[in-house]
Amino acid sequence: MTEENFSNFVLAHDDDDPARLLLSAGRWPDIDVRRAARAIEARRKVRDKIPSWLAHPAIDYPSSLSLEQCSSEETARYKQAFVPAGGADAAGAPCAAAAAGAAAVAVADLTGGLGVDTWMLAQRSATVDYCERNPDLCAAARHNFAELGLANVTVHEGDGVAWLRNHPGRFSLIYLDPARRGGRGGSGGSSSGGGSNGRRLYDIADCEPNLLEILPLLLQKADRVLAKISPMADITRTLSQIPEIRELHVVAAAGEVKEILLLMEALPESAQPATHPGENPAPKIVAVDGRIRFEFTPDEEPAAEVRYAETVGRYLFQPSKALRKAGAFRLLSERFGLAKLAPSTHLYTGDAPTPDFPGKTFEVTEILPWNNATIKAIRQRFDRLDLTALNFPLDTDALRHRLSLPAGGPTHAFATTLSDRQKVLIVCQP
Repeated sequence: MTEENFSNFVLAHDDDDPARLLLSAGRWPDIDVRRAARAIEARRKVRDKIPSWLAHPAIDYPSSLSLEQCSSEETARYKQAFVPAGGADAAGAPCAAAAAGAAAVAVADLTGGLGVDTWMLAQRSATVDYCERNPDLCAAARHNFAELGLANVTVHEGDGVAWLRNHPGRFSLIYLDPARRGGRGGSGGSSSGGGSNGRRLYDIADCEPNLLEILPLLLQKADRVLAKISPMADITRTLSQIPEIRELHVVAAAGEVKEILLLMEALPESAQPATHPGENPAPKIVAVDGRIRFEFTPDEEPAAEVRYAETVGRYLFQPSKALRKAGAFRLLSERFGLAKLAPSTHLYTGDAPTPDFPGKTFEVTEILPWNNATIKAIRQRFDRLDLTALNFPLDTDALRHRLSLPAGGPTHAFATTLSDRQKVLIVCQP
């Protein structure tokens, strides 16, 4: 079976039921139908998650779990910004022999998994060393990197940390995604987190490899270290655990926080925590959601001057989920001149549009007190209604059940609490 024949088969049967193909495998004795069925099923998930891979029907997907746990194309591409300049051309073509000094840009991915992050990092690097303990994933990686035209990636089967200890060279960047789920599809963890008994793990020390334990080795071997951790991790605790963090990026895609990335560099001698704990450089927190990018330092947020609304203005502003996770609440009021509805209500208001606001903007049409009369009126006026409950006795699902309205339609209503503790329903148009 040639790869060309295999690719043609996958494309010809892209819309077929993989289970039926397996039952009829005898019709195609020259095709690995099991692999083809696996590829066809995976391509339906890849369509949204890694769309560029659809152009390569011969790509191998060893398991559904490795595909579930891997980075998306969008979040993997974001990591290219952490590779020092000079690793590839502006078009992102893989750099085989690095021109203009790019030969110095060497990257190691210690938890390779399906290889999506390696694929993107290799487009900005002279060389990438991919490490993975799972032999099936390693075999797929060798095949897939060749299929994707990457000639600058070397695959190493085995534990990435053990390999690093014995590696004589130094790297421009080391990347790792500590495992957060038992029964994982590879060395890298999933964004959702988890443990060997199925419980979710959000703390760095509970993941494998333990970043806290191996960080001295990583910083000995690289100029900078990039680690992906659970989007459910506590940011304040994470920053306190690792003083070497220079930047913490909260990365959202399709409106959901997908990853938290830690960029770490060795502390200067004068700022070693054991001798001068107060002199560590302040880390930068970056919240990213599509075109939205908001930067601040941890000490800026509590120092920001926030103004609380006495009334709800013409416009209502809802921060993106990345900003809410990053904890930039007081700063939004200060930087954009908006009034916050209440200390624990992360909605903002003003009488003029704010085009650069990092989130959604709604035009307020009415503000209703939360009572039985309002509930009755809303049921009578709307066939469907998009709802959000924030700082409210009911969560969004319970609110929808109370109002007995399906989601949808042109109108959005926020159930929330104002600064005078009044419970209201703010009806808006996007």
